[in-house]
Amino acid sequence: MSTPCAASLSAPRSLRSPLWRAAASAPMRVSFAGGGSDLPGVARQDGGRVVGAAVDLRIRVIVEPFDRGWVRMELAARGQATSAEGAEAGGATAGGATAGGATAGDAAASDAKAGALRVITRRRSDPPRDDLAFRLLEATLAATGVGDGVALRVETEMSPGAGLGGSASAAVAALFALRAAVGEAAALEELAREAVAIERERLFNACGAQDQVFAAFGGLLDLAFDARGCSGVRPLAIGCPDLVPALSAGLLLVDTAVRRVSGEVLDRVDAGAACDAKAELVAAAGEVARGFELGSLALVLSGMRRGAAAKVRLSATASAIAVSLQRRLDGLGVEVLRMCGAGGGGHIVLWAPPERHARILDALGPCLVRRPALGAPGVRLDPG
Repeated sequence: MSTPCAASLSAPRSLRSPLWRAAASAPMRVSFAGGGSDLPGVARQDGGRVVGAAVDLRIRVIVEPFDRGWVRMELAARGQATSAEGAEAGGATAGGATAGGATAGDAAASDAKAGALRVITRRRSDPPRDDLAFRLLEATLAATGVGDGVALRVETEMSPGAGLGGSASAAVAALFALRAAVGEAAALEELAREAVAIERERLFNACGAQDQVFAAFGGLLDLAFDARGCSGVRPLAIGCPDLVPALSAGLLLVDTAVRRVSGEVLDRVDAGAACDAKAELVAAAGEVARGFELGSLALVLSGMRRGAAAKVRLSATASAIAVSLQRRLDGLGVEVLRMCGAGGGGHIVLWAPPERHARILDALGPCLVRRPALGAPGVRLDPG
């Protein structure tokens, strides 16, 4: 498939209203290696490659008929009390609301306590709201032409800026639900392509193209990129059935309590440094893919470490929280530690043998820690 970087949005559609209720959800993702080589300015030079997995953290979007002449948008996100001031790049905090390294279930319960519902209701003829939290929803309404008598609700267990591709998941799920509500089908390639175009062309976000593909397709993927965007989607070849469960069992996602806009982080990355680091990022992705193919957990972890080191060299500032945490956990048997997504906040991915987790969680203190399951299905219609 190909996700062009520009001029890929469909021509404006006539204004439409949903015919019936539709609910869809899409997964977030964790990249194992290669993240950053999918950026358009980097991938156009000899291509990029990202290897990773969709995870069982999903964003759900519900579309319903509403009063004619009106548009209603709702954001129901749990865990809003996060900001750039929530952790210092050189400090030891990765704050959260739970103690002792909570599991995903505990994290969701804690986030629910801090839940927030934001609602905007406007007339159909009013200009789209420029509120940052609603710009993505306004863009998906404009892209589909569903802009009259519509209610659009987004439900997520974490606030935006988590470094797991949440905005792309929301865009893909919203596009899928909006189209289903008017009786349209959509190919996965088309959903990913349109979600990329929305972020780049309507929101002017300097994003890569991996998140949208993981949200649409799901699973464990080996992605290729060129100047146009994603040029190839291949399920990872897995040489041993025990490999994915073993990899998943050792993964921990540590919430840094810092939320940021990925495009702003990427805007601060030196373009020359990004191009210089690309060869190592792509080589790391190839090493991880080879590890999956051979069924070698050691080779997968080696490639992940190689990719993590390349990202630190690419931007020490964006990886500063991860570097600080690495120092805190030194000697506890952490084999992989790196920032998720663009860095600068969000989540940190750790890998260590499960028998070492108790000591690691104790050292993390009051951090919110998730244990993701790998290979979640892509965008889908949900019942109810």
